Amino acid sequence: MMAHHSGAAVFDNTKKIDLTGVVTKMEWVNPHAHFYLDVKDSAGKVTNWNLELASPSILVRNGWTRHSVKEGDTVTVTGSRARDNSNFGIAQTIVFPDGRKLNFLSAFEDGK
Repeated sequence: MMAHHSGAAVFDNTKKIDLTGVVTKMEWVNPHAHFYLDVKDSAGKVTNWNLELASPSILVRNGWTRHSVKEGDTVTVTGSRARDNSNFGIAQTIVFPDGRKLNFLSAFEDGK
């Protein structure tokens, strides 16, 4: 079991990320939902990113379901990278090719 963490301790809001890729896995779990994204660079190398979301209860209150983001979806994600520069980040906005956007208020953004 992972301990809950302060978003500000883990993520650096000055290290913005803008990633486009294919969702490989969605984990609808507490204390934070996560999804994994295969991102291909200009050389064709694929890197898998772990992207954190708010808790499932916060996501549901903001209109999400466990199927809002699913394996095989192509999405563009903006957010902040982990302080350790690993392929871990917090997703703040998810945009689908048809223009649909998913946003949420996370503990990291509102300082709680």
